[in-house]
Amino acid sequence: MDSETNRQQPVEAGKRTEPEDSKQALLEPRTESPPPKKRGFLKRFLWPLAKGVLYVVFLVAVVVAISGSLEWMAKFVLKHSMLKFIYPNDISMVRKDFTRPVSHYDYDFVPGICLEYNLLKGNSYEYANNAGFRYPQDIALEKPADEFRVFLVGGSTAYGLGAIGEAAQAMNFYGIPYNETISHMMERILNATAPVPGKKIRVYNTAVWGYAYQHHLMRYAAKLRRYKPDMVISFDGANEIAPICKLSEDWDYFQEGQFNAILQDIYSYNRRGLMSYLTLWLKNNTYLMTFFWGGKDIFQEILMGMNPESQKASSDSPDADQKHKPDAKVDPKVVEAKSRLADRNVAAVVRVVEDFHSALENDGVPHIIAIQPWFYLSKKKQSEQEKTLAKLDGHREIFGVPSVEMYKLLIERMSYSARNKGYFLVDFCDYFDDVSEWVFTDWCHLTAGANYLVAKELSNLVKEHFFRMSPNDGDVVQDKNATFLDLAASGKIQYALAPDSEANGTKNMLGGYPGDAMYASKEPADGDRVEVVLDLEETQPVSRMRLVWADVDSVPEQWAVEASADGQTWQTFVQGTNKDTDNYSRWPGFEYYGAVPVQARFLKYKPVAPAKAAVKLRSWSVSR
Repeated sequence: MDSETNRQQPVEAGKRTEPEDSKQALLEPRTESPPPKKRGFLKRFLWPLAKGVLYVVFLVAVVVAISGSLEWMAKFVLKHSMLKFIYPNDISMVRKDFTRPVSHYDYDFVPGICLEYNLLKGNSYEYANNAGFRYPQDIALEKPADEFRVFLVGGSTAYGLGAIGEAAQAMNFYGIPYNETISHMMERILNATAPVPGKKIRVYNTAVWGYAYQHHLMRYAAKLRRYKPDMVISFDGANEIAPICKLSEDWDYFQEGQFNAILQDIYSYNRRGLMSYLTLWLKNNTYLMTFFWGGKDIFQEILMGMNPESQKASSDSPDADQKHKPDAKVDPKVVEAKSRLADRNVAAVVRVVEDFHSALENDGVPHIIAIQPWFYLSKKKQSEQEKTLAKLDGHREIFGVPSVEMYKLLIERMSYSARNKGYFLVDFCDYFDDVSEWVFTDWCHLTAGANYLVAKELSNLVKEHFFRMSPNDGDVVQDKNATFLDLAASGKIQYALAPDSEANGTKNMLGGYPGDAMYASKEPADGDRVEVVLDLEETQPVSRMRLVWADVDSVPEQWAVEASADGQTWQTFVQGTNKDTDNYSRWPGFEYYGAVPVQARFLKYKPVAPAKAAVKLRSWSVSR
């Protein structure tokens, strides 16, 4: 029976057997487990948001760290480049452009910016003064009682820019240091030949490259008149050629200036304006952009892409479609339209010139308007450098219009206006026609020798027409070509103490511009003649001289230069002290302009006190 009881019972299909303990568990009362808790608001919404924010912050921190590192590295590199010598006390100045936008008269130089650091001529670094002028001293807003102020306004020629564009390399990057500018030479000439009793004449170079007469008018009204100049001389004209050559119906003189090239785009909030603004901002606020840009004037670099002078023809010119077609016939209607537009453009410029003069006249400020020469208009015999220049395209045509013809038209209309309105105008376009020496460094910029002749002529005009002084023998230039010559460079040393080494020979100081080479004498012994005698090899009038010493310690406390026609009878030509030196060169120098030329064949330099010091000179230049 037990065996039958224990026999396996068949399992019905679809049923399953469970252990006894499982059955027991099912019979016991069930206690239900609590449902899973719902995620709170913090976990469901704020935590993902916080993670996203933290991720963005992390990315920003990484970008900032990388940018900061690059900025630091760029600053480090700039501080160890040549720029450390230019801005030894404030490296942040490397971030500044030469110029900055000014809404009401375009742009202006940044005060304190280094305007010139070309050392090919041995010049020192030049910085814009507190008003942004190319002048080595700051200018007070209130004019001192003992100062007679002359402002030279103009563009790059008045500024003294040297060779630019495609002519720069051809002219070996010829530059004009401050002491070779028209303004500086005028200041020296006027103080020597036409002194104002009780006053020092200062000729401030307020010119800015790229400026036209519209800039002179607006800048005078907004800025220059506050400094109360006693006289204004404008030396310009070439910068008008590009605007007046644009013969389009929608032409507006004030919209053809630099102002509308960038600033109008920025004020219009368009794409190009935004990119220009960001680029300008980054250049002026980061070392990294400065490093990439190489310290250039980014404002002017941007303008190059918008400059009408870079275009050969205007798409809306009346004859744009016929330009350069060999078989195209000249349409009389096109010629008439061009003539009308040219007259309109020139008339607009002449009106601005009249307004500029009227503003000065209303302020009681005498004004000379000088029209600068144009290479393609000059009839002078070309020097070798100018023959090279003539082979370049330059600015012969602008917008397909011959620059010479438009400049001649402008000069004609300005001359007519001057006669009728009664303002003082002088045309320098034919002034160099009788000169064979090197005058033009490109289509409008001038050499140092040409600047001297312009400064001499302008000074004579000031003396004769405004100071009411009769010209003397020293004012009249008998031979323009002769003023270009450095008489010392073509002369020879007749006597000097033996040099202290073979490398420091006497020929080093007769090379024209100062350089690292110099003449250094041995220490003089008792009985030695401590002097240097220069033989010009013929007697001729001498009125200008410049000495540059080796260093500050080599300038005698007192020194003198004597002149002689025969080498026997000497007279004092100029004398000075170690307190009289200038810093136009990298080394201490002294510059002299005489009121009346001295007839001399021999010049003698000698220390006076102490009389037995060694002689160390880097340069000795002498000119008529």
